[in-house]
Amino acid sequence: MANEDDIPKGERRRHELTTVLILLEEILLNHQINMVLISFIITLIGPETRKRKRLDRVGISPVLDTIPAHVKHLDRLVRVTDRACVDNLRMDRNTFGRLCRIFRDRVGLIDQKFVTVEEQVAMFLCVLSHHTKARIVGFRFMRSSQTVSKYIHTVLRGLLTLHNLFLVKPTPIAEACSDRRWNWFQGCLGALDGTYINVRVPVADAPRYRNRNGQITTNTLAVCDPHLRYTYILPGWEGSAGDSRILQTSILQSN
Repeated sequence: MANEDDIPKGERRRHELTTVLILLEEILLNHQINMVLISFIITLIGPETRKRKRLDRVGISPVLDTIPAHVKHLDRLVRVTDRACVDNLRMDRNTFGRLCRIFRDRVGLIDQKFVTVEEQVAMFLCVLSHHTKARIVGFRFMRSSQTVSKYIHTVLRGLLTLHNLFLVKPTPIAEACSDRRWNWFQGCLGALDGTYINVRVPVADAPRYRNRNGQITTNTLAVCDPHLRYTYILPGWEGSAGDSRILQTSILQSN
C-alpha cells in the first residue's frame, strides 16, 4: 500500500474533489426525493381543502341570499294585518309578540344565526294550528324539514316549562255573575270537552288508537274557564276510549 506522501499533490487534490462531488450528488438526490414526496402530499391534500372551502362557501351563499325572502314572508304573517296573523297562526299580532317575549324572557330562546325567535315560534304555531307537516312548513318558510323539526321541538320543550303560566287556577262562578251565559251555573269551574288529535303510532297499537271515524287519534280532555283560559288538560288516551271513561279517570286522579 502506497504512502500518502508518495501520492502526487495534484492526484490527491482530484481524489478529494471527487469525494466531495459524490457527497454533494447524494445530498441533492435525497433532497430531490424529499421534495417530490412533499409535492405529492400537497397535491393530495390541497385540492380537498380548497374543494371543502369552496363547498362551504357555496352552502352558505344560498342561505344568505334567501334571508330577505324569509324576512318578507314573516312580515306578511305577523307584521301586516291581524287578519293574516289570525288566519295562519290563530292569534293576532299583539298576542304573537307577547308570546315571543315570554319565550325570550322566561324560556331563554335566542335568535340563531339564520332563524329568529319569531320565525321559530311561527313555524311551531303553523304546525299546531293547522296540523301541517314539517315538509309543508319548510316549503312555506324556505327551510329544510330538519330545521323545522329542530325548532318545533325547541319551542315545544320551552312551552312545556310554562304550564304554570298558561294553565290558570279555576275559580267558581260567583252568584253575582252578570254574564248571561254563566249566571245559571253558580259554583261551576268551567266547561269541558274532548277532542281527537291525529297521531302516528306503531302498527301493533293502531287498533287501540282508531276512533269511531276510523282515524288514528288520541282522545284529549280539556277544561276551560269562562274567559276561555285552559285550567285542565288530560292527554294520552287512545282514540277508541270513550269520553265517560276518560272523565271518570280524571275525577279519580289525586291531582
